[in-house]
Amino acid sequence: MTSSPPAHNCHFCRIAAGLADPIIYENRSFVVAFDTNPVNPGHTLVIPRRHVVSLFELDESEQADYFDAIHGARRVIESTDMAALYRDMLNRPDLRERPKGHIENVLKLPFLDRRPDAYTVGNNDGRAAGRSIDHLHVILLPRFQGDVEDPRGGIRNVIPDRAKYHLHAQREIK
Repeated sequence: MTSSPPAHNCHFCRIAAGLADPIIYENRSFVVAFDTNPVNPGHTLVIPRRHVVSLFELDESEQADYFDAIHGARRVIESTDMAALYRDMLNRPDLRERPKGHIENVLKLPFLDRRPDAYTVGNNDGRAAGRSIDHLHVILLPRFQGDVEDPRGGIRNVIPDRAKYHLHAQREIK
């Protein structure tokens, strides 16, 4: 997991350079954009301007800017009309050739116009963790009461067979 120079074919380098997906927040080290394959309304990507692969490669100034970018993204999420955002996204010329099923599904969600109840902040840091693009990106995923049947365990559920610690804890309490 080492840094590499910006790649011309790296989609996140293109976003950071202002050549793809509109930037909704930025500071000296990061840009933020709404994900065009949203899981929930307001799903955003926090992307370092510098092409780095791992969170652990951020330098001190980037580390200092990281939380500012997360907080900035949250402010934008909570002040954005999500229905209008996704209707506009369906008609964006740069997305014309891409599948739009995720966007259409988000538009049907009953909590589309609600303020998030919580957030999941995540990073798939390495291919074994599920990263698919070799440029660091942190996901800020708004969460809503009822978006999954049982949210307990949160990120632990990426390994479902070993995520249900609360069942063991309940047995021990009895």
